[in-house]
Amino acid sequence: MSRVMKVMALLALAVVLVGCAQAPVMPPRGLIFSDQKAPMFSGAATGSKTGTAMAVSAFGLVAWGDCSIEAAAKAGGITQIRHIDYQSKNTLGYQEFTTIVKGE
Repeated sequence: MSRVMKVMALLALAVVLVGCAQAPVMPPRGLIFSDQKAPMFSGAATGSKTGTAMAVSAFGLVAWGDCSIEAAAKAGGITQIRHIDYQSKNTLGYQEFTTIVKGE
């Protein structure tokens, strides 16, 4: 295989795999500060109960927490999920990602 063919194959593989390296939700990030909130899943109704779950990262060096949908639903006493939002905050490298679940 010629060198050009190897490079082309490597580039094609990189293009295919680039989607696997990204998170499913990727808000824009501000270098000094950012704060976004958006829907992750939108159902027909929002529901009367709300539960939240959060994970935190400090400067990309350490991370902790459980921001799963299951943890947010449990925190709000929700058994039927109707709507899911997320909120992402970044202040000088300290990041918070919160999952917000609404339902009954």
